[in-house]
Amino acid sequence: MQETTKKKKAPILCAAIIIAALAVFLACIVFPLLGSAFGQWIAVGLLLLYGGLIVAVIVGVVMALRQRLQEIEGGEEEDAKKY
Repeated sequence: MQETTKKKKAPILCAAIIIAALAVFLACIVFPLLGSAFGQWIAVGLLLLYGGLIVAVIVGVVMALRQRLQEIEGGEEEDAKKY
């Protein structure tokens, strides 16, 4: 159990760093631009599209993290060492 917990730290840390970086990008660039582009519907639409893409990447990172943690929990990592 202790070894499994150790193996989970790296994927969680990497996912947290990526999510934090994307969240900072979303907060610092897209949201302030939304305030200045108010009234220009095409600009607002494009900014919302960019924001949606960033959120989609964050969701993908979380899904990949969940899958990786399930692989570690299931012992599939040890099976790969046999080959």
